[in-house]
Amino acid sequence: MIKEIFLHIGIHKTATTTIQRTLYSEHSILAKEGILYPKFNIGEDLIDNHSIPFYSLFCNNPKEYHINIRKGITTDESIKKLHKDYCNQFETQIANFLGETLIISGEDISLLSKIELINLQTYLTEITQPNVYIRVIIMCRHPVSWFRSVLQSRVKTRGITIKKQTDNLLLQSHMYRNLIQTISEVFGQDSISVLRYEDIILHTYGPTGAFLEIISKNNSGIIKPEIRIENKSSNYETIHLIDALNTYKTTHYKLKLQRITELNQHLTNMPGQKLMLPKGLSKKVWGCLSEDVNWLCNKYSLQQYQFINEDLNPAIDIWSKKTLNYLKNIFLTIPSKYQKMILWEFFKKIFATKEFLSTTKRFSLLRFVLSSSKSLLILFNFHRNTN
Repeated sequence: MIKEIFLHIGIHKTATTTIQRTLYSEHSILAKEGILYPKFNIGEDLIDNHSIPFYSLFCNNPKEYHINIRKGITTDESIKKLHKDYCNQFETQIANFLGETLIISGEDISLLSKIELINLQTYLTEITQPNVYIRVIIMCRHPVSWFRSVLQSRVKTRGITIKKQTDNLLLQSHMYRNLIQTISEVFGQDSISVLRYEDIILHTYGPTGAFLEIISKNNSGIIKPEIRIENKSSNYETIHLIDALNTYKTTHYKLKLQRITELNQHLTNMPGQKLMLPKGLSKKVWGCLSEDVNWLCNKYSLQQYQFINEDLNPAIDIWSKKTLNYLKNIFLTIPSKYQKMILWEFFKKIFATKEFLSTTKRFSLLRFVLSSSKSLLILFNFHRNTN
């Protein structure tokens, strides 16, 4: 019978994927130690991130959940069927498990409202026992590196532009305060444990080892995984081309996600530089977010953060000869709609005053644009069709 539930709710971009995939792959070892990490599936697709079932089950409008949109599950009937299947999978595993500890890990759970979290809490007590102890685990991260990582993810997987994510910065200025207040009101102040991303990645057994140490000092060495990085970063050049695609509006959200996936497939192996922030944005992010995260660190006796500049600088060779040669070699294999978008984006960069590009670099982009005999006609038609 489950006596204790560890609810790991992220936040996003704090090694959650690494923890989830490790716990999922080591399901059998954990079970022998009396720890259940539930497995889910949608048809033949396996699920290691519990955000997918639990956010869908308890959010106010699951038809707008981006995962369900990707799966084409957007009608009342299909959502009802999906939720019934999720509950059957989860409750069967609970009923057949003889251990006492349950782990649920899903960063999207941190996005649920107070009422939605209360509904989750009620459900968990109903299928386990009324007195089950629920402990909530939260990770934090340096605000500048966190923002850079979130920015990359939202551009690549949600179709959000760099500008929109930057404009939304102020909305996140009290993220930890609001989250702690909500969690405290639902699960109790004493139920919360907080870890720093920068600390857990240095653990002997990686982020999963640090996570299991919260559950029990004796458990951190149960799993000795190869410490690996999940959700590998895309480079500066790839993110900026996808951002250009996102900038051209479409009212069909699923179509936008499909287009991102299509373009990304062509750019997967393109060499490039680490994504850095536009000039001045690191200070802006720090100014908006540092007080909140340091409030959290102070509250939970963790080391506070100091400013780090992660802006793009002239020493970083973006749009290098190697990158442009790769793009030139695959250019004709890219669908024409993306060829047009890339050429137009380069054309804008050549004359943009805010771009961090030398005169030599601008000439390199110009040569790339002019390398196609049809480029001027392509640019004219693309510009006309997007205005």
